[in-house]
Amino acid sequence: MENNLLIKHKRFESIGVPKKTYLYKFPHKSDVYFNFFNNYAKENYTLVTTNCLCHNTKDKTVSHNDRCGVEFHVVICENCGLIRAKKYYSTVDLSNFYKEFYRDIMTNTGRHPTAQDLYNHQAKGGIGKSKFIKSFITDGNTNLTILDLGGGVGGILEHFKNNNTCVLADYFDTYLNYAESQGIKTIKGGLREVNINPDVVILSHVIEHWNDFESEIQALIKIQKINQTLNYIEFPGVDSLKLGRRDADFLGDIHIPHMFYFSSYVFEDIMAMFGFKKIYLDSEIKGIFLYTGIKKQTNHNNYDRVVRDLLDAEKMRTKYSILSHIRGHLPKPILSAIRKIRPVSKTNKP
Repeated sequence: MENNLLIKHKRFESIGVPKKTYLYKFPHKSDVYFNFFNNYAKENYTLVTTNCLCHNTKDKTVSHNDRCGVEFHVVICENCGLIRAKKYYSTVDLSNFYKEFYRDIMTNTGRHPTAQDLYNHQAKGGIGKSKFIKSFITDGNTNLTILDLGGGVGGILEHFKNNNTCVLADYFDTYLNYAESQGIKTIKGGLREVNINPDVVILSHVIEHWNDFESEIQALIKIQKINQTLNYIEFPGVDSLKLGRRDADFLGDIHIPHMFYFSSYVFEDIMAMFGFKKIYLDSEIKGIFLYTGIKKQTNHNNYDRVVRDLLDAEKMRTKYSILSHIRGHLPKPILSAIRKIRPVSKTNKP
């Protein structure tokens, strides 16, 4: 084992069933997840060495394991600062995983939520997201085509159904059938199966799962209306950890379905490289991007900046864990108020 990890703490080299601690959430125990990746995945899937999107070949190891103690080597590029899995599954293996296993193992019960329960959950959680997206749509602009890519059962589209055409693209038949019963059109598959040019694309917790970023982003480009299609992108941002997300513990972000771990400024550079202009972006990451086709090579070396963010978060980990325990005993109205005032680092300048 390498003993010179970026963050020098034993939890990043603890392969095996983790011991639960009272104060910290991570590592945490998840039997169904742990058993799947240590048995079925090891026997049936093949790991392939990955390359950074900037094509630099010099990396530093961040962790030898994920948040559940499964062996999973994560590295950071010493050029652009992108964090990624050192080895990852092939497209064929991932297709099998997402079609057959993902929904069940991520619940740690071996059973996926019912379509109706998940739809209601997504619709409730999508209230704020939909308001945010609508704030970037020109006033009076209706009859839009809204595509929710990898959206499960498409619950967020509940808030767009009036005067718009709503489309869900995903793989799970049970969820697709339910979405159709709610007046949502469906496409079975991912970007390569999409045969429309939407006005809005929703990519909520999708991009960090891509094993072949360059191929996927090219497929995303093919469905864009140049200078028109708005792309709502959301996933955990590394630079928001120091502000208290996931109790400032980067280990909590690391799990095998995630190939990439982006800081907001690293992600902005990557999107610019492929011709996407940032309209809004914060550290959570919650962002709006417009495809212009104008590619910009920034050549920023963000390694030191990402490292500072990770180390700053590590310094705050105990403080935020204690605050998390305190919040667990607060009444919900007070807790909601606290969450609303938590700082978010914004990088939304045009």
